[in-house]
Order: sequence, then C-alpha cells, then structure tokens
Amino acid sequence: ATGPIWNGLSANLPRGLIQRKELLRHRDCGVMTKTILIVDDDPTQRRLMRAVCERAGYPVLQADSGENAIALLQSAQGADIGLVMLDLRMPGLGGMETLKRAKSFREELPVIVLTAQGGIDTVVEAMQNGAADFFVKPASPERGVVSINNALNMTVLKGEVSRLKRRHEGSLAFKDLI
Repeated sequence: ATGPIWNGLSANLPRGLIQRKELLRHRDCGVMTKTILIVDDDPTQRRLMRAVCERAGYPVLQADSGENAIALLQSAQGADIGLVMLDLRMPGLGGMETLKRAKSFREELPVIVLTAQGGIDTVVEAMQNGAADFFVKPASPERGVVSINNALNMTVLKGEVSRLKRRHEGSLAFKDLI
C-alpha cells in the first residue's frame, strides 16, 4: 500500500527509493517515530516548539538547560531521542557547549540549533560543531517541521549508506539484518 504522499507512484521508482518510501511511510505511521528533545531555558519557547512537534506527530521531551539535556541524553530514556532542538543562548552550559558534548557521545544525533540572534559566525560555528540545521527564532511552524523532517530523513539515509558499505565490504552485523 502507498501513503498519501506517494500517490501510488512507487511502482515506477527504483528499488532504493521504494525502500526509502517504505521507511518514510512507516515513520508516518509511528513505527519509526523518534522522540524530539527540546532544549530551551524559555518555557514559552519550549511550549511553542512542543506544540509544533506534537502536531507533526513527534513525541517530545523537554530540558530547561544544557546540563539537563546532557543528563537526559545519557539516561536510559536518551536512547529514544532521535533529534535535538537546541537554543544557543542559555545560562550555565550554553547551547554551543551542549552541542559539542552531545556530539562527543552521540555523533549521529541530529541537532537543530535555534537562536534569537543569528550572525553568520554563529551559524558557521554551529555547523562546524555538527549542527544539522540552524534557524532564527521565532520561525514559522512549517520551517520547524521541514527542518525536523529533513534532519531525520538525512539520518535514515546516512544509516542506509553505512549499511550498504558494510554489505559491500562483507562486514554486515546482526543489527543490519533487522
């Protein structure tokens, strides 16, 4: 069966795209949905981003500081987090340092950086430290959802490329078969 986005065109797609379509369709059905961690010291911003994420069908966890975000990512619950939306300007452990620390133990984790003031130097530094995307608050809900979907889809594609490389090298593991 095809999802509404694909309009029944999957028969004309190459095999890799059909598999990708299936991954996206399953995510839309909630099978592959990952939790989004929203990290912002401003409760109003957290509430707004939570509403956008939940309306798009994503479960949400929240942290009010960089320290709490790192603790949550390192907890058992952290394994379910598939994306982080991170404010740069926070008291204590700032967003840039939180990004660096998160990437030190979850390199594959997509992080979308949010800030009220976005200079070009800040954008470049965030991207060099591993941010998947960057936008200035307030952003439209559509911009947020597009950014989330793009980051999660890129993660799926990177995983598929890694799996195909291991298959080509003959080094597939049990997790690659599931």
